[in-house]
Amino acid sequence: MITSFFHSVVYAPIYNALALFIGWIPGGDIGIAIILITVLVKLILFPLAVKASHTQRAMRRLEPELKTLRDTYKDKPQDLALKTMALYKANKINPFASIVVLIIQLPVILGLYWVIWAESKTGTFDPAILYPFVHAPTEVSFTFLGLLPIAGSSIILAILVAVTQYYQTQLMMPNAPEKTGKGFQDDLATSMHIQMRYVFPVVLGVISYVATSAVALYFLTSNFFGIIQELTAKARHDKEYGS
Repeated sequence: MITSFFHSVVYAPIYNALALFIGWIPGGDIGIAIILITVLVKLILFPLAVKASHTQRAMRRLEPELKTLRDTYKDKPQDLALKTMALYKANKINPFASIVVLIIQLPVILGLYWVIWAESKTGTFDPAILYPFVHAPTEVSFTFLGLLPIAGSSIILAILVAVTQYYQTQLMMPNAPEKTGKGFQDDLATSMHIQMRYVFPVVLGVISYVATSAVALYFLTSNFFGIIQELTAKARHDKEYGS
């Protein structure tokens, strides 16, 4: 049931979009087609993603009030949760906005990976999966710009993914909180901050190298969009609340 749903809702649309774009691109460059698919996905998600980034900045602005709540209700977790959600509601903040964007993108990444994996094995598109208005491209190139094999790994793309992810994270996250050593929660927050800022870009770079250049291209294009998204959210937030 889940497999059938994934095939119909994720795999088949990506498969057909890839075939459609490849048919339009001179030389059938599958790498360019992947970039176009990523741009399409990010454009669809852009309003939601900018809202999520705006929400993160708004939550950052409320950090002093959140810290006061944590200190006041540190021994009453249920009251803390209720007061925190009330504060979010009063400021029209949805703390789960970023998670929604991530959940939506994850099936796309998996679908893209499986589509490229399947196509690299056969080199042809299956007419049974194609929609009636989509024709199988007559020419398909698995070498991006005639330089990088899409079905293989690229250390260059992996490094670019790590660098752009690091820059995007710099835009997303505030300065690291000081490690006070006075509480497990403060020290954990500091550790998580360091991991997100420095470790996650490296991990994403490794994944990009292991999971083929196709996935790396998706991450790289996605990171560029993420940078634009963060700059847009910052400009919107600064206009509304001041720098």
